[in-house]
Amino acid sequence: MPKIFTKTGDKGETGRFDGTRVPKNDPIIEVNGTIDECNTMIGVARSYNEDERLDGILKQYQSLLIVAGSEVTNVGNDERLPFVTEADIQAMENLIDELEKELEPLTNFILPAGGKASAHLHLARTASRKVERRLVYLRDSVEVNPILLAYFNRLSDTLFVLARYAAKLSGNEDEFWVNPKS
Repeated sequence: MPKIFTKTGDKGETGRFDGTRVPKNDPIIEVNGTIDECNTMIGVARSYNEDERLDGILKQYQSLLIVAGSEVTNVGNDERLPFVTEADIQAMENLIDELEKELEPLTNFILPAGGKASAHLHLARTASRKVERRLVYLRDSVEVNPILLAYFNRLSDTLFVLARYAAKLSGNEDEFWVNPKS
């Protein structure tokens, strides 16, 4: 196992998959770091979750986020690395449909709450939206796989439903937003 510290980034540069060195504020690296934030937030949510099924789902999404991060830095589309696919998006849509059958229908905006796992999944959802915004910004300078944009859009939807599901598992109900003007 190589050492954790290499000192190669001490001057504000990092390496991409293709071996090129870029500044750590490179838009590709910014997207990759934001994907890492989302992944970490899912990990925190997992640490508060006790349901085996939900843990397996979240672990799978963490794995796919590593795939997405490698895809973003894989500027040469090296086929040795996996890619996010339409099938991954379809699987999320199927999961949303399946879980929504177990949840009360939404009739109002809800507050991001519902217990520790749920609240952290809402936080991960906002990080997913942040990735999506960063990908749109990145698209202005380099080619971005449109599947990645769709993936992060759907991931935020999935994390929203998973947050509601986690709240239900922990015995919490959705907290409805109350319009202050009503």
